[in-house]
Amino acid sequence: MAANGFIQLLRLAEQGRQRQQRQAAVSASARWSGVAFRVGAVRLVAPLGEVAEVISLPELAVLPGAQPWMRGLANVRGRLMPVTELGNYAAQPVGTAGGGGQLRRKILVIDQPALFAGVLVDEVFAIQHFEQNTYSVLRSEELAELGGLAPYLTGRFERDGENWYIFLLSRLAQDSRFLDASA
Repeated sequence: MAANGFIQLLRLAEQGRQRQQRQAAVSASARWSGVAFRVGAVRLVAPLGEVAEVISLPELAVLPGAQPWMRGLANVRGRLMPVTELGNYAAQPVGTAGGGGQLRRKILVIDQPALFAGVLVDEVFAIQHFEQNTYSVLRSEELAELGGLAPYLTGRFERDGENWYIFLLSRLAQDSRFLDASA
């Protein structure tokens, strides 16, 4: 009799564990995660798989004859990495929100087979999670307001009354204008 009760408890425990796993899977599939950052006053988020790492601004070697948005070359663990200032590249005001100056500025590293590059942004907020049901497609008026960032945006999430625009580093990495930094 006691053995039957124990077996029933084991079954109930297993059913509870399976239910928790299903709920966690549903919850995870209803969320989207990315690296959140800011350029000027615009809040952006890049898909996790597109950001190899986030680093502090290293010493840069200036490149004569380069576009003004090309900040220079950095030596990152023995690899030369061109660093682009995203706000300047996309004609966005740089460093206009949140204060903190140079200490908050970080580099998002793109490490793809054909491109190793850094994108300097005003601030990185770490990984953020968004509910899928807060996603919406961008309207043409929004795209016009976002100017030079617009070609790299694919939609937005809304949270606490703020828009977080999805920025695709992969689109930036394929843009011939971005790839040709010569003046």
